[in-house]
Amino acid sequence: MRKFKFLSLILLSFTLLSVTSCGDGPDGNWEKMKWNNVDNMAKDNNFYVIPENGGTFTFECKNYIPWLSGKIIINTEYQDMFSQENWNWKEYKNDWFEVKIVDKKVIFTFDEIEDSMTGRTVEVGVTAGDISDTFIFQQQKLQ
Repeated sequence: MRKFKFLSLILLSFTLLSVTSCGDGPDGNWEKMKWNNVDNMAKDNNFYVIPENGGTFTFECKNYIPWLSGKIIINTEYQDMFSQENWNWKEYKNDWFEVKIVDKKVIFTFDEIEDSMTGRTVEVGVTAGDISDTFIFQQQKLQ
């Protein structure tokens, strides 16, 4: 009988734990990521405008600690950040572009656009688990 009561108590405990929620609201009801555009970058439609000479631009997340989601698209071509030597969830770099995350800040650095190019587009996804956001940048060569 003692064994039955003990097993019943364990079963009841597991049942209670399985029906309790970890959050205050229903799953999937996450607050959108809120960003402080530190450098007050100009936004045209859905993308941020990068000057021809490039620069470094910072966005600070006010309500989450972000990391890279793995979504990096340059001129419609998906970049495999996982194949980079020493890859991590906080940094991606190529010959002319870099994104790194320090605490709640996402820092984007663009080199000057090359003479042979007329423009380029960069799309970077960030996440904080069940919530995500995307930054889209466009850099044009002025004629």
